[in-house]
Amino acid sequence: MADTQEQSLATITPVDGDYFRAVDDPGGSPASANVTGTALKTYLKTYNDTLYYGLGNVAYTTSDFSVTSSTTLTNVTGLTYTVASGGKYRFQAMLFTTCGASGGVKVAMSGTATATLIIGLVEALGAQYEAWQFTALDEAEGETAIDFAVRIDGYITVNAGGTLTVQFAQNASNGTASFVLAGSWFEVNKIG
Repeated sequence: MADTQEQSLATITPVDGDYFRAVDDPGGSPASANVTGTALKTYLKTYNDTLYYGLGNVAYTTSDFSVTSSTTLTNVTGLTYTVASGGKYRFQAMLFTTCGASGGVKVAMSGTATATLIIGLVEALGAQYEAWQFTALDEAEGETAIDFAVRIDGYITVNAGGTLTVQFAQNASNGTASFVLAGSWFEVNKIG
């Protein structure tokens, strides 16, 4: 749709209630409509957050997450991000945990995304210190001991976009629950 007139405007400082003219030309007849500044800001924030960070780059657990008598890794509620194909991301999770010495903790990075490259470090902090390197999604690391926290640091180049999520289980099946405590967090940052 060609402009019939070009105008020079003085510098304007838009406010939320201002209207902007939006034109849509999907290859057919152009259509236009007024869009408020508030709606435009909301759209751009959602677009940029999704493009660069998923739906924000830090999430926290709001309640305790427990596993009892199970070594099957399970997604920790709320600690999941959407990542884009071809994106490069660094991530860190800090899981505050409590568990019995007979159950312990086990963690992995998983999700529906696939990786061209992933590398990371899991550190178990508690009665004893343990650390493991991982180089694949769904690679479980853990120990049967009392742990107070587990930290996961890593990097991923995403092949096919999807989710990236923190998983948790007991290292040895035990009737005393192992917990990821409320306030544990997961941060993902797009770096390329």
